[in-house]
Amino acid sequence: MKKLTSENGFIRAGLVFLVVIVIGVLYLTRWRGVDMDAGEAGKAVAGDLEQAAETVRHTSQDAFLTVKVKTALALSKSASAFGVDVDSDGGKVTLTGAVPSNEIRAAVLEIAHDTAGVREVIDRIQVDPQVIDGTEEDQLVERLAELEIESAVYERLLHAEGVDARWIRVLVDGGVVRLTGSVPDSNQKERAASLVSSVVGVETVVNELEVSHRAARR
Repeated sequence: MKKLTSENGFIRAGLVFLVVIVIGVLYLTRWRGVDMDAGEAGKAVAGDLEQAAETVRHTSQDAFLTVKVKTALALSKSASAFGVDVDSDGGKVTLTGAVPSNEIRAAVLEIAHDTAGVREVIDRIQVDPQVIDGTEEDQLVERLAELEIESAVYERLLHAEGVDARWIRVLVDGGVVRLTGSVPDSNQKERAASLVSSVVGVETVVNELEVSHRAARR
């Protein structure tokens, strides 16, 4: 896929950059006589590799997966009324919050496991019998509608030609969609807003995307 290809290109570029760092360290230590421990230099390079990998993982794909899990939970009669927080990182989903019983906790975990794209579920849900359903039905319906819009927007952006959506974040409030983050150029900024405006349920697009050449090099 095109998005996977662009991410692989970013990883290769990052590795090339780190190779340059290594060569620079060798130059300083061997030819310029700078006092630098090789082990410390290796740790620094390893740290840069880890940071580069972490940057790649935190993309809109993770945000999209979070929305998918939240939507699945909102559709569930047993889990929708309780505040379970969802966070995604490279297909690994972490669930936090509190529910009133082990049965509901098991239902939440099963829903998360069954959501397409989830590779692993980390359970940090607390069981507290004092937790009550404090969410009105109309609020649940409204939140579900927002999640469906958010999911549709992410899907449209991530599969669109001509838009690098890895660094775009989507916020939905009713029919208003706010786009934040960055894209490499102004054409992509305008195209992203145009694509989002055509999603069913979107009434207004607030385009707060920044144009950053650094986004193209990430």
